[in-house]
Amino acid sequence: MSGRSVMQSLGEDWVVVMEWPEGVDNGGPCRLEIKPVGGCPVGGLSSTVLRQIDFRGAVANMREQLGAAAQRNAEHEAVEKWRTDRLKTALTSGVTDDYLVLLSDAYLSIVNRGGINPNDYLAKMAGKSTSTVRGHLWQARKRGFLTGSPGRKGGQLTTEAATILERLDEQAADSFFDALEQVRTTRAIPGRAK
Repeated sequence: MSGRSVMQSLGEDWVVVMEWPEGVDNGGPCRLEIKPVGGCPVGGLSSTVLRQIDFRGAVANMREQLGAAAQRNAEHEAVEKWRTDRLKTALTSGVTDDYLVLLSDAYLSIVNRGGINPNDYLAKMAGKSTSTVRGHLWQARKRGFLTGSPGRKGGQLTTEAATILERLDEQAADSFFDALEQVRTTRAIPGRAK
């Protein structure tokens, strides 16, 4: 079953894992699994152990997990939007060193997260075709901003690229934190739309 789960200790000898299906955030779990912590305790499972299951606490814990996951997703989306805007803004000046370094950094971030088709993702970010982005990454390698082996994903930013990125990050720090703060403020006000 794919969904959300909560684990509770039942004394020192038992744990219970409760699962809810995707999309359900109300009511009790649809599945319970009770397991001994080590070997099976003397006397086995009893009604005394079962009465220790805190369903209300588990529902509250599950809702807390949902809220935290929604916050992480919103922050991730805000960061990706900020990176996209930053990349597009750099590209308005042409295929500059700043743009190539930002593109290389975004590329490595996607590859290091295990992203599939990083060039397609970057093309959407930059508003360019995949072949254009490939060409820009080739230029980044040729200009000495990105290392790597031909035909293989990944690589590293060179020292020169890291220096440029550090300068760009210092210049953009306020806008980055403003983007995150806006998400946090919006999500903190009950009833306020995202």
